[in-house]
Amino acid sequence: MSKILVTGHRGYIGGHIYNKLKKLNHDVHGIDLKDGEDALYCLPSGNFDYVFHLAACPRVAYTVENPSYTLRQNVLVTSKILEWSRDHNVKRVIFSSSSSVLGEGDGVPKSPYGLHKLMSEMEWRLFSQLYGLDTVCLRYFNAYSEDQEYGGSYSTAICAWMEMIRQGKPLRMDGDGTQTRDLVHVEDIVFCNISAMNSARWFGGKAYSIGSGESVSMNYIRDFINKNYKITWNNAPPRKGDVKNTLADIFEAKKDLNFEPKVSIDEGLNRCFYKNNLKNVDNK
Repeated sequence: MSKILVTGHRGYIGGHIYNKLKKLNHDVHGIDLKDGEDALYCLPSGNFDYVFHLAACPRVAYTVENPSYTLRQNVLVTSKILEWSRDHNVKRVIFSSSSSVLGEGDGVPKSPYGLHKLMSEMEWRLFSQLYGLDTVCLRYFNAYSEDQEYGGSYSTAICAWMEMIRQGKPLRMDGDGTQTRDLVHVEDIVFCNISAMNSARWFGGKAYSIGSGESVSMNYIRDFINKNYKITWNNAPPRKGDVKNTLADIFEAKKDLNFEPKVSIDEGLNRCFYKNNLKNVDNK
């Protein structure tokens, strides 16, 4: 049994990781800004074996609107976690990064969020080099699942569409729908995190792309929904900071983390839009 700290444990992905570690009988401690616990000031005492760092302001649109505040939460807090881990005998720190660092595949972020994650990845590697703290960065692509909670205007498209179907409201399509996304189910993300913790290798700040290795257009998802429900769609302009296409190269994750996505895109969409108990809309 290991003693583990999970920052952002009340968030979407953090909550899944926290619960999985509990089920594995680890001694797990969580800290989250939702509980008024700012990681800059509220980190626990005592030594820990592993840290999963997920605390962040995770939405691209929100960072576009609030770049300086989110810089503090996404970069300065990360730096604090690294210092604390160095000083508390942590064996390894697993960082939840994002495909946003890759931009349109050219390595140039298109949003403050992507820039923040890239800055943190650089510091992650630096701490491994300077202090011998083993670190690893997991770049999630578009995380989703049938239990993802709706969070208002900053929600992901799939999450927002599930909620609007429940409420019997029109669905909004940002852009023309030809933009493509690599959708990765949260169950596969949790697997990668646990695998990164258990690995015997030295990572030294290495970053891995975590996705399905496949990509579908938003129109593909729209057509999937339309097959099962009578839906009204509203069109909206593309969102600032969003990239046009995402596709994960998961070769390194397969090799080093024994990663093989278990939930296909069609199975995941079925869970979200067919098997899920979506109410207040007429099925076709």
